[in-house]
Amino acid sequence: MKPFDPKKIISYLRSSGIAATLTLIFLMTIVSVVFALRINWVTEQKCYSELTASTAEARSGLESNFRSDKVTLRMLAKMLAEDEDLRAIESGGMLTVYDVNSLISELGILTPENEIIRFRGYTVDADGIMDFWEEVEYGEHIGALQPSVSSPDVRVIRSFVPIRRNNTPIGVLYAEMRPANIAKMWSPEIYGGNASFCIIDRSTGQFIVNSWETDKDEISDLGQPGLTSEILNGESGFMRLDRGDGTFISYMPMDIENWEIAVAVDESVVFADATTMHRSLRNFLIAQALLFIAYLAFMLYTTRRSITNTEKQANMDALTGLQNRNRYEEFVRGIGEKTRGLSCFYIDANGLHELNNSRGHLAGDQMLRFMADALKVAFGEETVYRIGGDEFVVFQYGKDFKELRKKMRQVQVEMVRNDYHASAGLCMFEEVSTVKEMIKTAEERMYASKKRYYDERGLSLRSSAPEEDGEEAGV
Repeated sequence: MKPFDPKKIISYLRSSGIAATLTLIFLMTIVSVVFALRINWVTEQKCYSELTASTAEARSGLESNFRSDKVTLRMLAKMLAEDEDLRAIESGGMLTVYDVNSLISELGILTPENEIIRFRGYTVDADGIMDFWEEVEYGEHIGALQPSVSSPDVRVIRSFVPIRRNNTPIGVLYAEMRPANIAKMWSPEIYGGNASFCIIDRSTGQFIVNSWETDKDEISDLGQPGLTSEILNGESGFMRLDRGDGTFISYMPMDIENWEIAVAVDESVVFADATTMHRSLRNFLIAQALLFIAYLAFMLYTTRRSITNTEKQANMDALTGLQNRNRYEEFVRGIGEKTRGLSCFYIDANGLHELNNSRGHLAGDQMLRFMADALKVAFGEETVYRIGGDEFVVFQYGKDFKELRKKMRQVQVEMVRNDYHASAGLCMFEEVSTVKEMIKTAEERMYASKKRYYDERGLSLRSSAPEEDGEEAGV
């Protein structure tokens, strides 16, 4: 076929307007991309401002709420310290007075006897739930998530205030707060109430309150090491997480225990107003990108597959699937100082030449494949090499002579069962001084074993087929 004239092709493109159309499409694509990026940038900046403000607002409100609770608990603890007997408290009245905060779901007193006096009117053994002296040692504090006293299947936060009389602890007042109630009360109102928030204990990485990823227990469970590191280090920041459709999150430390608060919103919510504006444009760009990605992926796949197949063919014996002489020589060169516990088998198939002459090369190939499979099973395919027509080499580490001899016996017995035979020579590196000498010694021992095999049958090497007596060949 006569090749096209480049001048005619250029002239056709100009006359038909295709070149101008392509140029226009290119310019429109550039403008569209810039416009879309500008919309995204403005939307993201707005998200940053709103999330940061919402996080600060929630932090301020929660800190104020917890401080107020702490002050009230202190006052209540002082009142309780004036009573002669904590068990004789008018609990119903106390609870009615204090029940001004819907976050509090339970009030109780932990006694030195490690019993819980509940304001509901009865006592509970605190063993396995709380420890009096441990809570006293911590002083005023907020504990980690623990099962509720009244509902063990519900996890709660407890705020503790010691009750002291003459500087002696006579009890610990605690208030239980359910994380679900905190999440409900302080749920962010931005983005139509579609934002979520969580509180993380930086000491443990545990979610204290979590209306965001409710199936996760710790911040590390999100699989976001960058975010995890920032939060556990008490940093403030704003981040986009590449998970799902994307998530924006703002986080900052709290002045409560060792906590960090974070407010998150899905990217789909953030860009809801902008979606309609550039949906068609985005679909067009995505289609172009997908075509390019598909082409690129195809090229990478075919190239990688070609390289892999080429390397595999270059290093694998086509008949047996074992590593070939190239890999064998590469391994030998790479041994270097790694000779401790090294051993070498040199193996040769007996009667291959005679089998090829009597039954054809297909039968000989079948024998070699069987022998290769037996060696792979016994020693592992990563250590077995076919280095010649009927010659195989096996390297092993950390095996003693008796164990190696036993493995080779198993290979030979399996071959004899199928009317095949092989001779092998074994050399341990400790017997010699170099790897080359070890391989050579193993080869010489193999030939000595092979000679014994033929001598026992009254045959000469490569002159006649062995008798089918089923006798094992020696190592």
